[in-house]
Amino acid sequence: MVAFSSLFTAFTAIAGSLAAPADLVKNDNVPDLVSRGPSNFVIDSTNNTSLARRSAINYDQDYTTGGTVNYYSSSTGFEVTWNTQDDFVVGVGWNPGSTTPINFGGQFSVSSGTGLLSVYGWSTSPLVEYYIIEDYANPPSFGTQKGSLTSDGGTYIIWENTRYNEPSIQGTSTFNQYISVRQSPRTEGTVTVQNHFNAWKNLGMNLGTLNFQVIAAEGWGGSGSASYAVNNN
Repeated sequence: MVAFSSLFTAFTAIAGSLAAPADLVKNDNVPDLVSRGPSNFVIDSTNNTSLARRSAINYDQDYTTGGTVNYYSSSTGFEVTWNTQDDFVVGVGWNPGSTTPINFGGQFSVSSGTGLLSVYGWSTSPLVEYYIIEDYANPPSFGTQKGSLTSDGGTYIIWENTRYNEPSIQGTSTFNQYISVRQSPRTEGTVTVQNHFNAWKNLGMNLGTLNFQVIAAEGWGGSGSASYAVNNN
């Protein structure tokens, strides 16, 4: 079991805004993802080598819509509780992402509705939204099954889905989603990101330039909670 540092002492309520995984019902009141933009991450241009090794978490994502979403983040992780019918996603990680393995540990509990715990990120050229889903409750349809992958002690089913004229990090766009779904859900462990990227590429699912990459909790149509530490040590 990976050892993780103590995370949090308090919650902070943050109003805000998310991303939609496959087959979500479109909500015209949800703002474009571009509204969260790259305005809340920090990259030290003098420390590119260390950044590539994930020496520090430098990206904090908060995109929530209506209902109640209480979110608190630190330099090493995040904590969230929710009770909302709308879609939200929050998480902590890196921008840009990389292929370095990610360690995560904590708790993920969904009382009702849909919840996802995943490595979540985007690439550009081509524009792709991707998920490596580690735990879930009442998941949606993920699109077209493309294959499978064995990694990190479990089997993942690989899916591809196309979103048409939907919110993205580049505004309203049409883009593909690449999704790996672990068949033996877990709440902690190591995700060998490179294995998923390789498997997707072998299936003709190519990523472009990596944008942000986070350990994320996402939910809609109910309530739940998550508390996570994220690192590569």
